[in-house]
Amino acid sequence: MSEGTWRQAFDLLCDEQIGYGMSRKVFSSKILPDCVIKVEEAAGRFQNIVEWETWNRVKGTEHSRWFAACRWISPNGAILIMERTRPPAPGEFLDRMPAYLCDFKRTNYGMARAEGRHPGEPGKDWLVCHDYGTNLLFENGMTKRMHKAEWWDA
Repeated sequence: MSEGTWRQAFDLLCDEQIGYGMSRKVFSSKILPDCVIKVEEAAGRFQNIVEWETWNRVKGTEHSRWFAACRWISPNGAILIMERTRPPAPGEFLDRMPAYLCDFKRTNYGMARAEGRHPGEPGKDWLVCHDYGTNLLFENGMTKRMHKAEWWDA
């Protein structure tokens, strides 16, 4: 397949770059407006794979309410499709967060609908982490323990 064909496929899936981090770029999607596309080009970081594996461990549990849902990952982990969140209002940041979440940079968190995550309040938006390529779930497990969140801005 030619480079031009790959570029067209990328441009069909990805729209504007809406964010970036130490190893990834994040794009809105033309054909999946309720999702973001995370592209990890740098070898060795594996943040897309960590997010995918984390989501697969928490989905279907009460802990899923803290995470933006992953929808699909490419075979090598370079491309991840994740639920899109909206930016939280200042009053929507919580004082205490689960012990397995870290890196409380405000832009790492967003608001997502509770459907399928938080029974009893399906129309409510909940604060979720949408950048959890580094988290403490593997170290701390799915604990109910909470800790003080020290929110910061980039």
